[in-house]
Amino acid sequence: MLLMRSQALTAIGCFPNSKIILMREKKNNSLQVLKNVLPHISQQRGWEEQLDLHSVFVRWHELLGCEITQHCQPLKIVKKVLWVEVENSAWLQQFQFQTVVLLEILNKSLRISKIKGLRFVLAEKDAGEEDKVEQGLCYVQPSPQDIAAFEQQAGSIPDKDARDALVRFWYLSKACKKL
Repeated sequence: MLLMRSQALTAIGCFPNSKIILMREKKNNSLQVLKNVLPHISQQRGWEEQLDLHSVFVRWHELLGCEITQHCQPLKIVKKVLWVEVENSAWLQQFQFQTVVLLEILNKSLRISKIKGLRFVLAEKDAGEEDKVEQGLCYVQPSPQDIAAFEQQAGSIPDKDARDALVRFWYLSKACKKL
């Protein structure tokens, strides 16, 4: 009864900063709903393994380093085989020789699943494309303040795997920019 009365008084503006209080309650309720629903959805739908596999896309540059990632980029994962687009046949051959090493590096970064193989394909180029600026993704690391702020927001999610998956998804959405 007391709670209902204070909510009613807040709603009509009898308490100072009543709008701020209502906004905080609404935000907390939304986070509670997200916190309770997200882990169950990802488990029920079987997304945990897929999220883990696709985390390679987010951390591609970090895992393999600048020299390798300048010449290739991940395309897709089909039946646990990672397809990698390579800029030319010389690099394709070099990466084929390094397949075992690359697989070890990528699989060490995964928690739940493993990549079974790598498939390298040449990037398709049009006749006049060499003169154009190469289209693709540009990696721009979010600022440490943005990362810390989002991790703090996601900290209310009790399920560690779901929380980590959400942070990785956010990081990917901020870090990968189209040229």
